[in-house]
Amino acid sequence: MKLPLLIFCASLAFAGQTDWQKRMQEANRLDREGRYSEAQEIYVDTLSEAEKSGIAGDRLAQSLNNLAAHYFLCGNYAQAEPLYRRALEAWKTAGQEFARDLAFTMNNLATLYRKLGRYAEAEPLYAAALPLLEPDTGGVWNNLAELYRSEGKYDKAESAARKSLQLAERNDGPESARAAASLHTLAVVCQSLQHYDEAWALLDLSRQIREKLFGAGHPLMATTLGNMSTILSAQQRFAEAEPLALQALEIREKALGPDHPDVAVSLNNLAQIERQQGRYAEAEPLYRRALTIWGNKLGRDHPDVAKGLCNLADFYHERGRELAAESLYLRALSILQKSLGAGNPEVDEVSRRLAQIYRAEGRHRKADHIDAAVNTLR
Repeated sequence: MKLPLLIFCASLAFAGQTDWQKRMQEANRLDREGRYSEAQEIYVDTLSEAEKSGIAGDRLAQSLNNLAAHYFLCGNYAQAEPLYRRALEAWKTAGQEFARDLAFTMNNLATLYRKLGRYAEAEPLYAAALPLLEPDTGGVWNNLAELYRSEGKYDKAESAARKSLQLAERNDGPESARAAASLHTLAVVCQSLQHYDEAWALLDLSRQIREKLFGAGHPLMATTLGNMSTILSAQQRFAEAEPLALQALEIREKALGPDHPDVAVSLNNLAQIERQQGRYAEAEPLYRRALTIWGNKLGRDHPDVAKGLCNLADFYHERGRELAAESLYLRALSILQKSLGAGNPEVDEVSRRLAQIYRAEGRHRKADHIDAAVNTLR
């Protein structure tokens, strides 16, 4: 499940409040409120002004960073990466006094790489950012927790998430936006560990803080509601889960548009609930729409595409369509082996599901071979 990045925007470093600074702050505010089309117009204009000035410094670096962060929020990852790379170079040109701002952009680029499944490129950037941001490192620890969770390193993920929460509560307060983000991340880690009671309590606290700060229709609320629905689904409480999943989908479609990757997350979650209740005719088009969005926005080899393929394969398996399920599991396994590596818990789980298909088809030798390979890598 995808979580939104705790965006670090480069600091305003000029003396006094120029018109340029005020517009940048206004764009930042619009992004926080989910008013993305209005924010983008301002970001593009401020970057154009910085480029026309011909001065490569902190104003150019901040404009690049913040437009890239905006594109990240909107799911336009291919547009974000080159802007972040240009921002890194601009911060280096601006001088040592902007080392913290350089670290913010490192953090953002690392989170983009995590989103793209490029985990080996993400961790060194987080590690490089940490010493430059002392003592305000809670956001980086939060994102490291997400990275470790994505890699199946749950002990490291829990440790990083708890450190992030401790720092957020100490530095920003227990009802701050950063505390809410850290609570949410720790909850998702607990959810991955099947510690459902603790996860629910953490999510509910995060929900209360976010609703108070941002309002009930903000995309961050959809993220929290979606995860709460998955906890209920895991406990077979579908009548309670479905309204939360529908609410999360409605919020995201309204705030982000129908083709955003986070909309695909909500579609996939709703499809899972429908499938688990035996509503197959309702579930399949939701799975397929989610896969189409992920494939178009993230690329056909993204780990989220693999997870969507696995869910659709599960659906086909339940319906007795073993050949269709086998094909999807094989595609998903290829993607996950490439992005996560052999021995990853997600890779092992998909391998076991594929083995089940082979057994259902009477191909026991192939199933035994897969099981043996999984056990060898433990």
